[in-house]
Amino acid sequence: MQLNEFIEHRLDTTGPVFADDALAAEVLALMQKGRHECAPVLHEGKITAMVTIADLLMSERMQKADTTRLSELKLEKAESIGLHDHLFDVFSRIRFFTTPLIAVSNENGTYAGVLEKEILFEHIAALFHLGEGGITLELEVPSFELKLSEVIATLEKNDATVLSFGIYPPAPEGEGMVIAFRLQTHDLFRLVKNLEKYGYLIRYTSPLFMEKDDEMREKALEFIRFMDM
Repeated sequence: MQLNEFIEHRLDTTGPVFADDALAAEVLALMQKGRHECAPVLHEGKITAMVTIADLLMSERMQKADTTRLSELKLEKAESIGLHDHLFDVFSRIRFFTTPLIAVSNENGTYAGVLEKEILFEHIAALFHLGEGGITLELEVPSFELKLSEVIATLEKNDATVLSFGIYPPAPEGEGMVIAFRLQTHDLFRLVKNLEKYGYLIRYTSPLFMEKDDEMREKALEFIRFMDM
């Protein structure tokens, strides 16, 4: 998904934006009046930094704020994301966005607006179904001859729907790998028990609600199956 599809109705173009030749004192007054924590700084229409109230207050104490321009402040260079970027490609850069707002640029690099970082995090959580309505299951599997399709087929055969998944090594000295699944299932207890029977090593699972009741139900079902025989 390209970002322009995601932020079409979430991009903020109404907040304050300052050219880098603006006076720090005037910027501070405007931001304090509007209660803005941070704002984009542009040079020739392109994002160069995100100035914060803390930056401006420090400048007011250290320099002659009335004559100091934003370009003279030691502002941290701002990372921006492009409307043409894919959401997956933004993930690895999230750590560089240190302010609550993320600058967004057009394909030619010019400033387009800002996006709240919280909104981006919420969309990532929704994309991978990390909220309510799903459970987490981690399986430790050998890294050699791994056929992910077989693992997914096993889950689906046990009435589980795979919503998303990720793969990572369990530890530096580990020989296998861990597959973390986000699933939907009506019977997590049965799913876990069946996977154990198949020989899968379960590293983690979301809490089993009413686990004792599930154990009693499982024993009752085994007894009924035995009687049917």
